[in-house]
Formats: sequence, C-alpha cells, structure tokens
Amino acid sequence: MRSSCLLMTRAAVLSLFLLAPNLAAAQTQQPQRGAQVAQAAPGTATTSALPERIQRPMRAVDPVTLRAEGLSIRLWGIRPATSGDTPLELRAMELMDTLIQEGQVNCKLEGGVIPELIGRCVVQSNQDLALELLGNGYAIVDRRQTYNTVFATNYEKAQEQARAMKKGVWALIDRQAVTLPKWLQSDVLAPLVIFGGMLLGFGFNALLMLRFMGRVSQSQTSENRQSERKEALLQSRERQVLVTTLEGELAENKNKIEAFLVIYGDLLKSLSDPMQPPKYQQVGDIVQKHPSFSKTVFEANVSKLSLLDIKLAGHLSKLYSAMPKEQEYINLDQNVPLDTAIKLVEKVLQDSQDLLAPINQVIHELQEAAKQ
Repeated sequence: MRSSCLLMTRAAVLSLFLLAPNLAAAQTQQPQRGAQVAQAAPGTATTSALPERIQRPMRAVDPVTLRAEGLSIRLWGIRPATSGDTPLELRAMELMDTLIQEGQVNCKLEGGVIPELIGRCVVQSNQDLALELLGNGYAIVDRRQTYNTVFATNYEKAQEQARAMKKGVWALIDRQAVTLPKWLQSDVLAPLVIFGGMLLGFGFNALLMLRFMGRVSQSQTSENRQSERKEALLQSRERQVLVTTLEGELAENKNKIEAFLVIYGDLLKSLSDPMQPPKYQQVGDIVQKHPSFSKTVFEANVSKLSLLDIKLAGHLSKLYSAMPKEQEYINLDQNVPLDTAIKLVEKVLQDSQDLLAPINQVIHELQEAAKQ
C-alpha cells in the first residue's frame, strides 16, 4: 500500500514537470495572439504585420478571390471581367479549381487586412492565377495596382492576347458590337444582303444624281430660253426702231426730191417759154444737180443692218449708194446757149426722177417689215 502511494506521487510530480513548459509557453503565446488580433482589427492593423507568404490549400469563391482556413485572398492586379454573363464567372472559378487541383497555393501577400488579404498566387505548377485568368479573358487588368510595377507589362500582354484571340469576355464584347439578326447570319444571305444593300444605295444615289442633273439641265434650258426670248425681244425692238427711223429718213428724202422736181420743173417751163426771155441770160443763174439728201440715220446704223432681211438690207445699201454724198452745182452764165441750159435742167430733173421709184419701193418694204 505504501509503495503504491509512493508510485502515484512520483507520477504526479513527473506530470507536473512535463506540463510546466507547455503551460509557460501557453501563457507567453496568449499575449502575442492578442497583439496579432489587435493588429488585425479594422483601422488599426498594417500590412507590415502580415506574413510575407501564405501557402496552403485554397478554393475559388468568386472569379478573383480564394478562400483558405478563414482567410480571403483577392488576387492582386486584376478585376472581374463584368459582362452580365453568369457562365463567364463560373468558367473563371472552374479554371482556378482546375489549376489548383486540391493542391497547395503559394501567395505572396501584397496588402490587405486579416482576414481580407491581397496577394499574387501561384499553383504547384508555378502558374500565376491572375495571368491565367487574364489570358483566358475571365479578368481584366487593375491598372491602379499594376501601374509602375514590374508586372504591368506581362499582365497587359496577357490581356491583349486574350482580346486578340477573342477569349472570354472579349468574345462577348465583339459579338455585341457586330451582332447581326439571325436571318442575316447565313454565310450566303449575309453577303447578299450587305452587298445588295450597298448596290441599292449606290443605285438610289445615282437616281438622285440623275434627277438632280435633270433638274439642273431643265433649269439651264429654261434660263437659256428666257435669255433667248429676252434677246429676241430686244432685237425685235431694236429692229422696229431701225425700220421706223430709216422709213422716216427716206420719206424726208422723197419729199426733198418731189420739192426739187417742182422747183426745177417750173424753171424748165420758163426756159421753154418763147414769150419770156430767160432770166439767166440777164444776170446768170445756179442750178443744183440734185436735192440735199439726208444720210445720218443710215450711216449711224450700218452695223445693225443684219437685223433686217437680207434683201431689204441690200436694197437700202444700193439706194443710199445712189444718193450723191455732197451737193453739186451748175453755173448758167449769160453766154450759155438756151438749148444747152434746157438740156442741163432736163437732165437734173431726170436724175432726181429716177430716184423716186427705188425710194418708194424701199419705203414699202420697210413698212411691211414694221408689220412683222
């Protein structure tokens, strides 16, 4: 009995000896844990208190976040590719689970506060989860984090490769940008509709241009006709004025011829009367060879004769050419024989008489032209 009590006493002492270090360690670790919790409290903890790395099994809980033993680690340098497409988020999580395969994930912590941390995480095959998500179009670069870091170039390259290959969200964006109705997605119908639409557009534009050119041509034709009518009206008025003024000038010359014939007809009678001695034999006399013709209107409008009929213009030119330009006189001296004086006066009368018929004819033609 005494020996049994001695053995129990020795066992108790040995147990106290063995447990004493563990109790001391527990008492020393308890303040340290309290300090860690105090550092992890929101608003008081700093990233300097975080471990450099965390390595343990993890699972994807959203397209950019891992969960491990009460800690959440958001992948550094990326943001979810928001597209409103739920399957896209599921494929992102499926990709991370496939890469992890229940293995260890090694995360280099870049910030955050326990239990919400931020880190760059690689799987056992040394594949960067953020780069894999970017390369498959399941995430986009968070340039606020990558700016001016050594990782910025690689992250941007991975994103551009996914965009070039139309992976993930980039395929959805391109489809939304160029989505055609289903009835246009046929390999044959779509080109026909597109090119047919272009041809119809060109044809419509061509019709518009033709119509526009036709209107322009009609407008120009109408303007030309109006100009021609105005010009014809001006020419008609100018022709009318020319005809009227020429007729007036010829009528004046006709009156001069008729007056000339009366005066020199009386002179011829007096010379032919044997009962009366000729006056020129007493004091002499002067005889006009022709009347004083007026040519002012004709000479001022020679350039406008083209307004008249060719035949009428020819008759006018010939008539005015037959009219003497300057006045000429014949001296009847006292010594001129009577027979010679009579013959001179008869010739003067005959020359003037010969001009009456052409003048009457041209005046008649001018009157007819005025009526047109």
